[in-house]
Amino acid sequence: MLSTGSADSVAAPPTAVLLVSADAEDHAELPGIFRGSPWELQGAWTSRDGLKLIRRNRGQIPVVICAHSLPDGDWKLLLAEFDTMAVRPSLIVSSRLADDRLWVEVLHLGAFDLLLGAPFEPEEVLRVTESAWLAWNRAPRPTALPRIGPERARSLGAAAQGRPLRTAASDFST
Repeated sequence: MLSTGSADSVAAPPTAVLLVSADAEDHAELPGIFRGSPWELQGAWTSRDGLKLIRRNRGQIPVVICAHSLPDGDWKLLLAEFDTMAVRPSLIVSSRLADDRLWVEVLHLGAFDLLLGAPFEPEEVLRVTESAWLAWNRAPRPTALPRIGPERARSLGAAAQGRPLRTAASDFST
């Protein structure tokens, strides 16, 4: 998303938060918590729909709040899919019945944090969301690979097709 105005505009960091939950209470309660905040809440009811939104908006959904269990999977399924992405969202797991074991599992497997629901504490939701966004914003991003030149590209193509690999000193120049 680009800020409007001058030619000196720079890309603004995304502020979307995706809620993935099959619980109607979550979809009713969280918009009120995020109203007036810098976050734009989007919603999905299944992990499949949540992943579709994330892929369609690649790199534009920095924070995902996912219910502990979903009709078509759970938070671990989303986390596994995130591991395949170049820009991985911060995952916050929500549960109405959390214990220390779940909290340890959430952190050990690489999710950002655990939120207790029923009802959600507005200050806690906003604090954890901001912390997850800050972690996402500070995470290293993949950079473009150096150009390899046409000769090196042809050599790599030949190798992929099983033909002899030719290299020249100029193949490695940038």
